[in-house]
Amino acid sequence: MSFLDNRTFQAVVSAFWLAFLALLGVNIIGGLIMPETKTVENFGYPVEVPEVAAVTETADAGAQRPNIIPLIAVATAEDGAAGFRKCTSCHTAAADTKPMTGPNLHGLVGRAVAAEPNFAKYSDSLKAIGGNWTYEKLDDYLENPKHLAPKGTMNFAGLKKHEERAAVIKFLMDNTPNAPPLPAVEAAPAEAAPAAEAPAK
Repeated sequence: MSFLDNRTFQAVVSAFWLAFLALLGVNIIGGLIMPETKTVENFGYPVEVPEVAAVTETADAGAQRPNIIPLIAVATAEDGAAGFRKCTSCHTAAADTKPMTGPNLHGLVGRAVAAEPNFAKYSDSLKAIGGNWTYEKLDDYLENPKHLAPKGTMNFAGLKKHEERAAVIKFLMDNTPNAPPLPAVEAAPAEAAPAAEAPAK
């Protein structure tokens, strides 16, 4: 290697180290001037969302249902027949007709629970309800059969609309000879009239 080549090689090596040291110095000085920044894990601004209590259906949900009696009083059996079509895959309400998958519902209103004489496949859960099919009990059962009979065999989600249940019950009344009369509904007390202002003197 000639003397000129040796000087060129040394110049290249020196330039490399000068560049390395300059870069290292810039990083060190930059770290002293600029504070260390934290890594941003989430982009955007935090938004506080108020916690909303979950709404769940409980066994006491029936207490929130409106009084079904006035709704039955104004319902029609024709509307009830339309709603009853949801039940016809398992039930009939026609007189002198054999039961289907479920019992015949003719004469159901006021009848003892689980007492259709020609049907023997009632579940123990349904039998445990006891008593008679009152209007209120029918309303409760039609809204959610699993409420009154948790282990019942009827796979039906229920009728969630109050007016639809009232109409179906009216239809069952129409297909029940000598159905019990609807209970009387007490009128809401009238609001007291505001006291008259004393005449100005």
